[in-house]
Amino acid sequence: MNQLEINTTITYQHQTDSPSRITIHYGGTRSGKTYALLQWIIVKCLEGKEDVTIVRKTIPSLKRTLIKDFKDIMIEMGIWNENDFNISDRIYKFYTDSEIKFVSTDDPDKLRGLKSSILWLDEANEIDEESFFQLQIRCTGPIVLSLNPTISPHHWIRSLENTTQYFTTFKNNPYLNKELVDAIKALERTNPKAWRTYGLGEFVQNDKAVFQFNVVDWMPDDAEFICIGLDPGYSADPTAIVSLFKKDREIYLVENCYERGLVTNDIASKLRGIIGDNRWEIFADSAEPRLIEELYRMGFNIRPVIKGKDSINFGIQVLQNYSINIPKACQNLVNEFYGYEWETDRFGRQQDRPVDFNNHLIDAARYGAMMRLSQVATAKGKYVIRVR
Repeated sequence: MNQLEINTTITYQHQTDSPSRITIHYGGTRSGKTYALLQWIIVKCLEGKEDVTIVRKTIPSLKRTLIKDFKDIMIEMGIWNENDFNISDRIYKFYTDSEIKFVSTDDPDKLRGLKSSILWLDEANEIDEESFFQLQIRCTGPIVLSLNPTISPHHWIRSLENTTQYFTTFKNNPYLNKELVDAIKALERTNPKAWRTYGLGEFVQNDKAVFQFNVVDWMPDDAEFICIGLDPGYSADPTAIVSLFKKDREIYLVENCYERGLVTNDIASKLRGIIGDNRWEIFADSAEPRLIEELYRMGFNIRPVIKGKDSINFGIQVLQNYSINIPKACQNLVNEFYGYEWETDRFGRQQDRPVDFNNHLIDAARYGAMMRLSQVATAKGKYVIRVR
């Protein structure tokens, strides 16, 4: 019998020893949980026949992370065979008759036919509850969820029962180089909250939240469409798209896109799937004039946001003039609103500006609110807000 030796982290043993059908792995940044879980799945596929489904929210994120890491591990183990990987279907078949399917939740209808003996949801905080339900009722064996501990108390994962939970940090990954370790440790000084979340892997209660908001099932059928906000990103930051709706004194914010690696044509495709009419207004970050012009030439009714002095606080004030509602399916939007907080000085005193961190969807919502939920006049350097 052939023997394989692998270098792994404690997460591998955690998953092997887990007594529960559902195991949740919370890990700070660079904890090594993703790599170790891929190793565990590969070993399971080599030991016997398994039908594995590995899930991320989008196909680009699958290709950039899990599929790339999977191939790297298989090559390192000396068992990768290019002919065994169906690139178009994203399925790898082992000589044991095991197979791994890499799937996204972009198309909910396709999830209904997926049967598996092992199910893994990576970055599970980005996946909606209905998709999880459809996947888990078709899985006969272990269900694995992995994520950073950044989710709000409103997230569906926090209400799961009969689970085993493990927490790991960068300290559990002995393979990190010194530069990465030093960069993570620097958060303790530069961003204490991020240090507790990403460095220590802890849940952090937000007592400095900028917004109060409600998590709802959905919005009323007669809610009025207002506009779309777009905050472009690419590699480090995701492209964020939010639709704004209004009914009386209530606004409803819907997350339409939260994805890295999108170029102009990708963003256009996302927008076409959202807008009901080419006349629908889209407001985008004015720092992206080329993107705005390219989308405008494609037929979209898109314009740059008009920013003035203190535009961030102004946009916050406009949103705060309404009761804010977010559908529970919009997990990234809920997480951002929950985590968005005011800065504090070294004495712990709250400042009048928010922390510029994990606020991409909030920025998109703010752009739409600034441009369509208020009329603005400037007097002596301060904003006067007239609400619609």
